[in-house]
This record gives sequence, structure tokens and C-alpha cells, in this order.
Amino acid sequence: MNRRPLFARLLYTFSIPIIAVWLLVAGGLNLVVPQLETVVKGHAKSFLPDEASSVQAIVKMGDSFGGAGTNNFVYVLLEGDTPLGGDAHRYYTALLDRLTKDKTHVNSAMDLWSNPDFSPASESADGKAAYVLLNLAGNMGTALAMESTQAARDIIADYPPPHGITVHLTGPSAVVNDELLAINDSMLLLIVMCAGLVGVVLLCVYRSPITVAMPLLTVGMGLAVARPVVAYLGEHQVIGVSIFASALLAVIVLGAGTNYGIFLLGRYQEARRAGQDPETAYYTALHGVLHIIIASGLTVAGATACMSFTRLAIFSTSGLPCTIAVSVTLAAALTLGPALLALGSRLGFLEPRAQSSQRRWRRIATAVVRWPGPVLVASIAVLVVAILVLPTFRPSFNERIAQPSDSLANQGIAAADRHLPPNILSPSMFLIESDHDLRNPADLIALAKVTNAVMKVPGVSGVQGITRPLNAPLEQGSLTAQAGYIGNRFTQLKSMLTPRLDDLTTLAGRIDQLNLTIKGLETALNTGQQGFGQVNSSAAALQADVAGVVDKLNSLRDTAGPARQFVSSIPNCQDISACKAALTGFSLFDDADRVDGSVDGLVDGLRNASQALPQLATQVDSLKGFLAQVKGLLAPLQGTLDVLLPQVNDMTQFLEEVGKGFSAGSPDDFFFLPSQAFDSPLFKSALPFFFSADGKVTRMIVTPQMEGFSREAMDLSAQIIPTALTAMKGTSLAGSTVSIGGPGGTLLNIEAFVREDFITSLVAAFAFVFCVVLILLRSLVAAIAVIGTVALSYLSALGLTVLVWQHIVGNPLHWSVAPVSFIFLVAVGADYNMLLVSRFKEELGAGINTGIIRSMVNTGGVVTTAGLVFGVTMFAMLVSYAHNIAQIGTTVGIGLFLDTLIVRSFVVPAIAALAGRWFWWPINIYRLPRTPKAEPVRPPVIYGPLSVRRYERQPATTALRQEP
Repeated sequence: MNRRPLFARLLYTFSIPIIAVWLLVAGGLNLVVPQLETVVKGHAKSFLPDEASSVQAIVKMGDSFGGAGTNNFVYVLLEGDTPLGGDAHRYYTALLDRLTKDKTHVNSAMDLWSNPDFSPASESADGKAAYVLLNLAGNMGTALAMESTQAARDIIADYPPPHGITVHLTGPSAVVNDELLAINDSMLLLIVMCAGLVGVVLLCVYRSPITVAMPLLTVGMGLAVARPVVAYLGEHQVIGVSIFASALLAVIVLGAGTNYGIFLLGRYQEARRAGQDPETAYYTALHGVLHIIIASGLTVAGATACMSFTRLAIFSTSGLPCTIAVSVTLAAALTLGPALLALGSRLGFLEPRAQSSQRRWRRIATAVVRWPGPVLVASIAVLVVAILVLPTFRPSFNERIAQPSDSLANQGIAAADRHLPPNILSPSMFLIESDHDLRNPADLIALAKVTNAVMKVPGVSGVQGITRPLNAPLEQGSLTAQAGYIGNRFTQLKSMLTPRLDDLTTLAGRIDQLNLTIKGLETALNTGQQGFGQVNSSAAALQADVAGVVDKLNSLRDTAGPARQFVSSIPNCQDISACKAALTGFSLFDDADRVDGSVDGLVDGLRNASQALPQLATQVDSLKGFLAQVKGLLAPLQGTLDVLLPQVNDMTQFLEEVGKGFSAGSPDDFFFLPSQAFDSPLFKSALPFFFSADGKVTRMIVTPQMEGFSREAMDLSAQIIPTALTAMKGTSLAGSTVSIGGPGGTLLNIEAFVREDFITSLVAAFAFVFCVVLILLRSLVAAIAVIGTVALSYLSALGLTVLVWQHIVGNPLHWSVAPVSFIFLVAVGADYNMLLVSRFKEELGAGINTGIIRSMVNTGGVVTTAGLVFGVTMFAMLVSYAHNIAQIGTTVGIGLFLDTLIVRSFVVPAIAALAGRWFWWPINIYRLPRTPKAEPVRPPVIYGPLSVRRYERQPATTALRQEP
């Protein structure tokens, strides 16, 4: 008793306190620490690393067009039973106002539907659907992103639409967020199903609830402690956590922890069957499997830890949580498991029942060591047949089919597909960043060239940019359209000039008439000039005669002065007719001077008039010369117009034909907008949507014809950047930076990261597991065989999973399946091979072939049970709402079944039998002590053609070899 290990004796002695401590720790941690799902929702990491090019593209767009620059883009979609009318517009405006007021969760909105000029770009052809693009806070997959998505949905739920209208929040980021929520929502169901199936399998094997309780309590306590430990570390940001990690953690703990309990329980029952007392069997079990459990736990913990070196959050955030959980489970398997075994053995529980499988395993083992070559070839052939399916493997990047079809995001996309062009809600955001302001005609021509080049890429259904703001070429945005415009102007000019030509003809006729009139005026002036000469002569004679008369009247007035005074002095002269007549006669003398002055004035006026007539004749001569010049000018002008108008007509017809012909044929190839277009209200309203505030960054929305989450869409996105760079050569955009975001660019980044991460985890996990196996077995060849067969079972499992999911179900494997399944199978699959090969080494003292037979007989039932339990645990992942979780479970489950039933049962023993002593190189097996292990005496039995009698005749004993 004193020679027994101290650790085993302490566990045996303090079994009850150890059980109590685990119960207290599990209960206390779950009371104090928040549940893991709660922590994950608050601290989930980004779906893509920040340095991903698609993330950087969106960050640039956010910096340039407003918002926080996250890749969390969603669409609010309105769907009506009838065409959306005024009620829908009013509701849309109010809803958008509510959403944009939530600055915590909504960064910006690209509202085109509110603008009558641009509303067709955001509305279905039947008028029953319209949408707006929102940029939400938090990068896709993060806790803030999921919170923002839920906040937007809550706002929509709190403000119900009018009757007949349904509102959806969907889009690429909503799809990813809903996928993670599907994983989270199925966690409880997943754990319950895994535990239930494990319990059923164990109950079928052991047929004792108490025996089944031993491994289940161990794994239950491991999970109950591991979850709050991971939650605590995640809450304090010591490690990264994610919903994906939460699901994987639960499954791997349930499977691996149950295996450890089965290993311990199986070795204990083997010792009891060999006749050992319960206490001795307890120590034998610990001595036989604790090192295997430690090695297994290290391989699983180390392999999952290798995932922390990856860059994708879905992998990197799963590594350390799984490692910590497996480490906690390993601690439970090394302490709580033995404590439960000790307690159960003292109480008389956990006793083995009759096991008929040993005979079956003896037959299998005998066949393997007798015909190792054919067995190995046949076994590998079965695995290779499954591997032959792998060349058809096409990983799926479609996050829509990785979640239930009735998820909220999928419902929204289905609604969009009913009314809008395909994939309109899964576009790529293409950015061009220059070192100068692009808002000028020259750069618009270059942008049109890039837009047209992208539009011609096979698979592109539409490009929306400044040169195509409504997803179609601008009617006025081409040289051909400008030519048509000029042609219209020429038509207007012709219509104006034709009547003016007629006016010129009329004017020429009027000038001829005016010439005739001037000639008549000239004749009249000559005649008038002669008449004025005669009048001047008569006026001069009249002036002389009047002057003589005036002189005589003045002389007479002076003579008659006394008489006038006398007559004037007669009283009442006005009453006397004679007197009054005398006064009147005397008054004539007073008017004589006025008559003389008037005659002088008349003579002067006639003289001036006769002098002006020659000047007027001169002016008439000048007028005749001017009219002659005008008539001389009108004749060539009229002749020029007669020739010009037919030419204008020809030009008009040509320009109209150019405009109509190229508009109908290839309108995009001749883009041109004059600088005056920037003053257009329509163009001004489009600038903020497609240009940054400084004009140095422009964006385009590229819509694929195929499913946005597809291999074809990824290939399409990969062509856009080189196509754009080629189109920019030799233009004013040469040297500009281009980038692409959205589903296509994101999936391209994911594919690149998955490839890098897979290689990283493959090398790291293989290296780590190989080192652990090498240290355990001390044999290079054996370690290579263990690792090589695990890789073989992985490839076969992946091939069968491809056959089932891709070719039969029609749902290709999610891109995360192959890397995660590899980590699981390498870590867990090596356990069974290590247990078997370690037992080979333990039995070498009886000879190589005999040792192989004994090892397979004694471990066959245990390993098969462990493999079936872990495989069933993996298959329980089929209940997950997320299809990628179900596919991972399928792959790992098939791999474990293959590893258990074929690799462990046939391939590894056949390799060991064929290699013989070289299987243990560099160990010299002949130097090992040959102390064959005794088995109870059994009657010789013949099974079919194979006699195993010689392997059953061993010295009788009731106890196994004791520890030194």
C-alpha cells in the first residue's frame, strides 16, 4: 500500500471532500459570474480583423461620407401589398427620423427615396418596395453590431407601419449577425441534446444509471466550472470570446470529458474482470490511464490553443476558451473522476457486467495480426474511396444558408427578391481615392470610363455612381447626347434664320421703293429751289415797296400830328361817327412800323429757306449713297444665307442621327458633361451621395447578377479592382487608390484568412500533437503512424461529409467546417490511437503480435464506447439552428466513427504488425523485460477459420501486475 503513488492515495482518501469542493466551486462560480452567453453578447469580437482590406475600405467610406466607418451595413425595406403611396412615404420619413436620432447605434443613412429625382433608384418597378441603406455602429459580428441591429429592429417594432406594409431590417451584416444569434439561440438545446445522447449511449453500454453517472458528473462539473471561468476572463477582456466559441466549448468538453471518464472506468472494470479487488482495481486504473488522459488533455488543449494564432475572430476567439475549458475538464478528470471512482468502488458500485465483445475483438485482432497486409490495404481502400470525393469539395461562403431560412434577415432578402432585381441588397462598395478634387469634366470622363469598364465585367448587373446616379446612363451625360443637343440648337437656328432670309428679300424691295421716293424728293427739291429763288426776288421788291410806303406814312404821320391831337381833344369823340372814323384812320400810322418789321422777317425767312434747300439736296445725295451701300451688302448676305441654310439643315440631320444612333447602341462610351452641369440642381443633389466633402473620394455601388454570398460573387469582386485599375491607365485618375467592401470583398478576405489560418493551425496543431505523442510513446515511427492515421481519418471524414451535405443534401460545407473539424479530429482522434498504441507498448513483454491482440481485446470496448459517445455528441450538433455547426458536428462525428471503427480497429494494428520491431524505433524492444501479463484461464474457443486457442492458454492468475 505504501508503494502506491501519493497522488492516487490522496484522491482515494479525500474523495468526498474533493467532490464537495468541485460542487461548491461550480455552484459559486455560476452564482457570481454572469452566464457565458451574456458575456459573449457584450464582448463578441469583430468577424474580420481590422486590417482586412474590405474593412479598411468601409472605414475610408465612413470617414469620407459621414458615420463611424463600420462594415455593419443593413437595409430597412418597406414592402407593401399595393404600390407604396403617401402613407408609406410619411411613415418612411418618420421612421428614418427615429432611426437617425439614435446616434449610439445608427451612424448614417443613404436616403435616396425621399428625393423625387433619385427615388427610382431605391424603389421597385412595381412600386411595392423601397429601401434605405443604414450604417450601424460596431463592425460586423461584434457585440456592438448585434446590439445596434437589435436596437434598429426595436425602433421598427415600436413604430408599426400602416396597414398593408411590412418593414424588414436585412442586408449583409444582418445576415451575419442573425447567423451568430442562431448559434446562440440553439446553445441550450445543443447542450441538452448532447448530454441526453451521451447518457443514452452510456446507459446502453453500461446498463447502470449509477455507472453512467460517474463520467457524466465529471464532465458536468467540468463544464459547470469551465463556462464561468471563460466568462470571467472574457468579461475582463483577458481573452476574446464569441458565440461560435461558446458552442464549440460546450461540445468539446462534453465529448472529451466523457472520454476521460470512460477511459478511467473502462480500465477499472478491466481490472475487476481480471479478479482484482475494488481498491486495487482503482489504483490499477489510475496507473494505466492517467498518463493517457493527461496526454489526451494536452493534445486537445494544445490543438485548440493553436487556433489563437489565427486571424479570423471565429477561430481566434475559439482557441483560448476551448483550451481553458479542456484544461478545466482535464483537471476534473484527474481529480473529480478518480474521486468518484474511489467513492463508487468503496460503495460497491461501478462493477463490470458480462462483456461479450471481448470475443469479437479477439477475432478481429487475430485476423489483423495474421493478415496485416490485406487488412491494411482493405482498410485504407475504404478510407481512400471517401477521400476521392474531396476534389469536388467547394466550400460555401453563403452565410444565408448557414442559418434558418426563416431568420429575420433571410425574410427581408426574400421580400426584396419578390420585387427588386436580384441581389440588390447585397452590393459591393467600390471606392476611388485621389489626390485632387474629382468634381470636374475631365475626371468625370475618367470616372465614366471606369464605371463602364466595371459594368462590362461579366456578372455585374448594375453600377450606381456619379455618372449613373439612377443605375442607368445619364441621358445628357454623353458626347452623343451633347451632339443631339447641338443639333436641336441648329434646328432652332434654322427655324429662326429662314424667316429672316425672307425679311432680307422684303427689305431689298423696300430699299428699291425708297430709292424711287428719294428720286422724286430730289426732283421736288430742285423745283422748290427754283420757286424759292423767284419768291426771294419778289420779297426783296416787296420789301423795297413797303419801305417806301412806310417812309411816306411816317412823313404823313408827322404832318397830321396836330390834326390828330385836335380830333382826340374833341369831347365825346367816340360817340361822334366822324370823329371816331378820324381816330381810326390816324391809328393806321401806328401799324406801319409793324408791317415793315413783318416784311423784313418774311424776307429773312425766305432767304434762309432758299439757302437750306441746297444742303437738303446734299443730304439726299448721301442717303442715296447709303441705300446703295445697304443694297450692296444685302445681296451677298442674302446669297450667303441661301447657301448656309441647306448646310445647317445637313448638320442638323447628321447630329440628330449621331445622337439617336449611339444612344440606341452604346451610350456609355462617350460620356461628357460640361462644367455648367455642376450648377444643375439635379447634379448638385447627387454630389453628396457619390463624392466626399472635399471631392477627393468617390464611391460606386456594384450589384452582382448572382447571389451576393457566393463563390461567383467573390470571383466577380476579385475582377473589379484590376478592371478599374486598367481603365484608369492614361487618365486623370492614374495613380488613384481603389478598394472594395461589401459581401464580395468581405468573403474574399475571409477566404484569404481561412487559407492562412488553416495552414497556421494545421502546422501548429500537427507539431504540438506530434510532440505530445512522441513524448508519450518514445517512438518516432509510432508517433508518425498515430498522426498520419488521424490525418487519413480526417480526409476521409471530410470527403464523406462533402458527399452527404454537398451532393445529397445540396448544402455545401460552410468555410469554417474544414479548419474547425481538423482541429477537433487531430486533437481528439489522436486520443484513441494513443490509448491503443500505449497499450501496445505496455504489452510488448508478451511479444509484438500477442501484445497487439491483448491490447485490442482489452481496449476495444472502451475505445469503441468512447468513440461512439464522442461521435454521438458531435452528431447532436445537428440540432443547432446554424448549419455550419451541424456540418462541423457531422464531419467530426464521421471522423470519430471512422477513427474508432476502421483506423483504430484495423489500420493502426496492421501497421504495427507489419512494421514489427521497427514500429518502435528507436526503442530496442528486445531489451524490454519480457513479463507477459497474465489473463484468467478461459476455455479454448474456435471462431470460424481462425483458432485463437494459442493466445488463450496463459498461466492462471487472479491479479494484474502491480505497480513497482
